[in-house]
Amino acid sequence: MRIKSNKSVFSMARMLCFIFGHRFKVTKEVTSHIKEYQCSCCRAEVTVNDEGRLTSLTSQLKEINETLAELHQKKQHSSSAA
Repeated sequence: MRIKSNKSVFSMARMLCFIFGHRFKVTKEVTSHIKEYQCSCCRAEVTVNDEGRLTSLTSQLKEINETLAELHQKKQHSSSAA
């Protein structure tokens, strides 16, 4: 019986991104300075961390970005109503 691991799976898209670099496109604008990106080639997802650098988008960071987007939206809504 053979067991396949995710690390041994060859992906031409991943190989191209490894050689030539990712082609990130904005998928979600959380705030004016925090965005989520996805590579149009290999579908890798990244976001901006607290230092302003791109980092892999984990489930924890997705939750943080959703909460931050809600707070940002509430703040903008309350400031426009005042």
